[in-house]
Amino acid sequence: MHDAAQSGAPRGTAGGAGGYAWYVLGVFVLVTAFNVADRNILNALLEPIKLEFGVSDTAMGLLVGTSFAVVHIIASLIIARWADRSVRRSIVAGGLFVWSGLTALSGLARGYADLFAARVGVSAAEGCGSAPAHSLLCDYFPLHLRARVMSIFGFGGILGIALGMGLGGTIAELYGWRVAFFVVGLPGALLAILVRLSVREPVRGALDAPGRSEPPPSVSEVARFLLGRRSFVHMVAGAGFHAFASMGASAFYVSYLIRLHGLPVGSAALTYMAVGPMVSIVGTLLGGWLADALGKRDIRWYMWIPALSSLLALPFSVAFVLWPSGSTLSLGTTALLAAPLVLIPGSFFGSMYNGPTLAMTQSIARPSMRSQASAITTGSYNLIGMGLGPLAVGLVNDAFAPSVGADAIRYGLLIVGLVHLQGTLHNWLAARHLAADLEAD
Repeated sequence: MHDAAQSGAPRGTAGGAGGYAWYVLGVFVLVTAFNVADRNILNALLEPIKLEFGVSDTAMGLLVGTSFAVVHIIASLIIARWADRSVRRSIVAGGLFVWSGLTALSGLARGYADLFAARVGVSAAEGCGSAPAHSLLCDYFPLHLRARVMSIFGFGGILGIALGMGLGGTIAELYGWRVAFFVVGLPGALLAILVRLSVREPVRGALDAPGRSEPPPSVSEVARFLLGRRSFVHMVAGAGFHAFASMGASAFYVSYLIRLHGLPVGSAALTYMAVGPMVSIVGTLLGGWLADALGKRDIRWYMWIPALSSLLALPFSVAFVLWPSGSTLSLGTTALLAAPLVLIPGSFFGSMYNGPTLAMTQSIARPSMRSQASAITTGSYNLIGMGLGPLAVGLVNDAFAPSVGADAIRYGLLIVGLVHLQGTLHNWLAARHLAADLEAD
């Protein structure tokens, strides 16, 4: 069935990609933006929702992270299996329409249970996003462009954080958190129509070595293949630990600026957007470009870049968390809040790991298993990162709150942030096995 759908798509060339391929990438950047915006808007709205519903940081961490991640992973694996056999374009479009609508409906929640149910629906529908898109894009772009492509694709995630947290937080301050869900959620439904009507399904494996195309394998066959590649195991572990630290922290950064630096919700969300996601755009794109450029000389650079950049980011992230409350820096006659400025280098370096990691996991996998490989990769680091990171910060916050009060959030962010070191170790270990695993069939 899917072969007919593929027949109208351009096959591309081994040397590069045509203009339509870049158009498709641009459309999927927007899809990713709404995927991440609808997921991350809750981070900006955490404080007003917590106050209205009267729940703890642990309960909010469960809502933001664990419940979302578990459902998302299960849905992603099921949908990825489907995507390796069917029309990926249509799967993405349908999922986008559903998760956008459920995000808007989150604004009607009458209590914690209602919001919990809506978010579970969003998490399941978002399983239609990343894995089919990763697989589809690899059939539009050859190997030597894929790290850059995945970094540009990742730019959509950063744009989504800015949209969800920046726009969502501002609207929440002006009109309330319920209106924010409506404004951020509804436009994605219109984008779903554009995806369905303008994106063509490419030929699977057309840009890969002859003989790599084959019927879609079972989930167990994919798992055995990937787990037999030691670089893949370490890449996923490294991405998981980095995600644990970064997703756990980012879920509470806006709350940190509200609680300890006295910013209102809109200003806190915009401030974090400026020094976090917007700076990360540059880091994400540079990480992919560096990996592709240096990887031509030595393939291990695809993992050395994530390892080095994470080490460089850590001191700045720690300084941001420990910076004295309300401390300012004078710029002429203007006094700027100091803590967010310290986070700028941390955001720049800390965003470089994603593009190279996604590019290599897709390149290790055979074309017939790429959607499932992507689901296993993103599912694993979402389970560790989104599933456990925010919950861990919430638990530490609640544990320290009776003794240190509002400063408890510093302890949660600091302890979870140090897990980046474990991710760096796995990046180095992945680099040792990468060349052999790419050559193995």
